[in-house]
Amino acid sequence: MGGDPTGRALSRLEAAVERLAEAAARPRFDASATESGDMVPRAAVAAIADRLDETIARLRAALGEEN
Repeated sequence: MGGDPTGRALSRLEAAVERLAEAAARPRFDASATESGDMVPRAAVAAIADRLDETIARLRAALGEEN
């Protein structure tokens, strides 16, 4: 993929998603967690999900994908 900018971008995105998955799998305590026992506040998870959805939509648009 040396000279392919799209291939490099996809590789970087895949690596970033893998790092996110690894980070999400690590146990952690957040003092602002909700009383329901969630480790991370739902609002923070929702904000990350929204940003990821927006990033995926931009990538699809750049690649010319419909869905």
